[in-house]
Formats: sequence, structure tokens, C-alpha cells
Amino acid sequence: MLAQRLVVFSAIFYLAQAGPKGEPQCYTFTAGNHNIMMEVRFSQPYIGTRLVFYDDEDPLKPVCFTGNGENGACPSHFVGAVALVTFTVKAARGKLRSKTSIREHVTVTEQSPDLPPRPPFDKTQVVKEGTVNDLQAFGYDEADIPKEQREAERRRSKERLWRHCRQELYMNHETVPFAVIHWRHTLDAIEIVDVEAR
Repeated sequence: MLAQRLVVFSAIFYLAQAGPKGEPQCYTFTAGNHNIMMEVRFSQPYIGTRLVFYDDEDPLKPVCFTGNGENGACPSHFVGAVALVTFTVKAARGKLRSKTSIREHVTVTEQSPDLPPRPPFDKTQVVKEGTVNDLQAFGYDEADIPKEQREAERRRSKERLWRHCRQELYMNHETVPFAVIHWRHTLDAIEIVDVEAR
């Protein structure tokens, strides 16, 4: 069943610089003594190509994710969309503390009935050299689908697979989010529907 093959890892922080191209969308937030700039880049849809990224610290080593961001084999025939969000964090006064972090809490607010339920997701990432990256991908690996059936499956899947997510972003141990981002994920695009700033 297609829903079992769906690769959905939304809002997974990692530190690879390779990513989608194109004109970014930019947003600015404040949290306590911090100024945060969020830059979002969207890719063209993937249509049966390998989904892989590379880490700055080891540019020859592929970074692959499955499910909710667990390490695994890179999808070899990924069909779907990807967005890369870069957070640049600066202290309004003085320097950033060494363990400055961004925490996220992601919940699914709506989704197509063909998708399995997804529990809330929490992740914390320490800011390194002033930045944190958030990779979002929504799609499936068609490697196990016979070649002659892939095009028809892509058409069917585009009509029936979608998900809406609410992403709350927190600075360090704060209990009030500095931003709440509402996302819409489809196989053609990952889009920001709404941004709420503190």
C-alpha cells in the first residue's frame, strides 16, 4: 500500500548546506535577547530521483533520512517536495551562549485519509556558527513500484496525498513560541500557509 511507503520527515533539523535553490522567503522574529531570521527555499518537485543531502563536515558522506528523520537508506526514486529552512540567530546584545538552541513542536492538524496518523514531533537543535537548518520533505519512494505503473501512481497520489502541519518554534527553554508556522505539504510543493510571530 502506498501510504506505507510514504516518506514523510517534516521539520528535521540538521547541518547540511546543500539544498533547494531559488528565491527565498524571509521572516524575522525576536525571542528575548535573540534576533532570528528565517529563510525558506523551495525546490522543484522530485519526480523519481534520489533524495540525498551532504554534511558540511564530511561533504562526501551522504545524509539520508526516512520516516520522521531517522537515518536510513536514501530514497532512490523519490516523488515529492522539499523545503530547506535556515535560521540565523544573533544576540541583540553580546554574544550567543554556547548552548543556544531552537526547539520545535510539530503537530498534524489535517491530512488526507490515505495517510497513516502521525504523532506530535519534538526536536531540539543547538545553534552552530549562528545557524540551524530545518529540512522538510513530503513524498514517497517509488523504487518498489513497477516502472510501467509509476506514472499512473504519481497522478493518483498527487490528487490524494496532502498534509497540514503546525510548527511551534521556541528559543532555548522558553515556554512561549517565538513563532508558529502553518505548513501545507503536497507532492508538488511545500508551502507556508501562515506565520504567527510573538
